[in-house]
Amino acid sequence: MIIDFHVHGKITSSFPFNPEDFLLTVNEAKENGLSALAITEHCHASNFLEGYNYLESTYNFLNDYYDVNGFKVFYGMEVTTKEKLDILIIGNPKLVLDLREQINSSLDVEKYININKLFSFDIPEELLIILAHPYRNYTVFPDLDYKIVERLDAIELNSKDVYKSGLETTRTNVEKLSNTLGLPIVCGSDTHHFMQISTAKNIFTKDCHTVMEIKQEIKQGNYSHQFSCDLKARVKSAIIIKKLIRGKK
Repeated sequence: MIIDFHVHGKITSSFPFNPEDFLLTVNEAKENGLSALAITEHCHASNFLEGYNYLESTYNFLNDYYDVNGFKVFYGMEVTTKEKLDILIIGNPKLVLDLREQINSSLDVEKYININKLFSFDIPEELLIILAHPYRNYTVFPDLDYKIVERLDAIELNSKDVYKSGLETTRTNVEKLSNTLGLPIVCGSDTHHFMQISTAKNIFTKDCHTVMEIKQEIKQGNYSHQFSCDLKARVKSAIIIKKLIRGKK
């Protein structure tokens, strides 16, 4: 199984979900060798449930994924905390949506949740928890409570960070944090526009059908990372297109 763990269903959080754009992303992913992806829309995005409703009403749900014309689409969300840390949470949609409801019901007028509050919830073991692009807002990574670290399954090496800082610098920083926290590294493209999909690939030796299988394979190290040779051109193109589209709204 070849999977991208960090894909957004919308060009930006304030835009509606567009099924045509979603299918463009899936088709582009297939053409570039992926066999699966995880939709991780921002938890605070407007009309968040549009993507879920589309998947639920259009495709068969098998094990832990939607079968989109023979392509696996796992479900998840990206939670931004007050500390400017982003957490990818992937798993059975009902578990993801239950957790999102807990997050939303705990907020007052604030848009983001405190990270300690997030991890005080009863987060099911069946959910895959990834610390996304850890150095995007930091030069020195902040200390995390050991209870949070224990619940994380991996940290992310992100295509957009590779584009901005280079693979060597980004990998060095993430590997240092990986060794400090004792967590494995996965990679993600952070796709908002289909041009960016598959710039990051996680290549598993096993064809996983459930999130628990994925978690086990990550824990055992039965996978490798790969970044596309044209990553810079594709990420740059996606950033420019996103800015142009946002400007038209």
